[in-house]
Amino acid sequence: MTDRELAMKMPALAFALAVGLIPLSPAHAQQAGAVDPKAIKALSQIGEKLRSLREYTVDATVKTRAPLASGEYRDFDGTAKYQVRAPDHLHASTRGVGLDRDVVYDGRTITVFSPTQKQYARIEAPGTLSTLVSTVESRVGFRMALAQLFTWDDQTRLLENAERASFSGEALVGGRKCAHYSYKKAGIAWEVFADAKHLPCKLAFVDTRDAGLPGYTAELTWVESAKLPDSTFVFTPPAGASEVGWDKFRAQAQ
Repeated sequence: MTDRELAMKMPALAFALAVGLIPLSPAHAQQAGAVDPKAIKALSQIGEKLRSLREYTVDATVKTRAPLASGEYRDFDGTAKYQVRAPDHLHASTRGVGLDRDVVYDGRTITVFSPTQKQYARIEAPGTLSTLVSTVESRVGFRMALAQLFTWDDQTRLLENAERASFSGEALVGGRKCAHYSYKKAGIAWEVFADAKHLPCKLAFVDTRDAGLPGYTAELTWVESAKLPDSTFVFTPPAGASEVGWDKFRAQAQ
């Protein structure tokens, strides 16, 4: 499996983000089965905060641990930048091993561009950011990093029959004091760090069912009141770029 092929599989590893995979501590193991109402409320507060944002940017440094065909594991670094005008405009740029993508959405048309291949594809998809996330995943075959930030309502469902939902104290993330929450369900553990404004500053996911502990992690930096020009949400093909159909774009991305 090549680096590019492996990188295409990274987003499917699932939920989260941060600066490193976070192993479960002995204290967490002792808390298995505990569901703290404070941890449940935290997800609702984060959702309310995210839905209140109108025009903003979020930058993330991303690390992913993924399995190789050989059975070994490899760590990858990447970045993601989102420029958003809620509820239906977004410009995303992700950069990482083999998975460079730009996504532009103006509430009507989605454009996905591969800087490496200098190809882009468009599709009409009137709707909201949730429409964008689901369409890109189903048509292009990759899940946008940090996509859960735009569909946070769904996150509370993860707590149904959860083995653990706990408040783990406070921690410093990039110099910010953040509340640390820990969750586990069906062998999947995730961590949420939120600042005093209930903005997530760090998220982390790890599959504890796998001895290699694959996961997808990132640390977030927000600008809550960004002033984004309309041109941010207009895709202008760079010199030498060509438009292709969705089927061809997806096939060449595999």
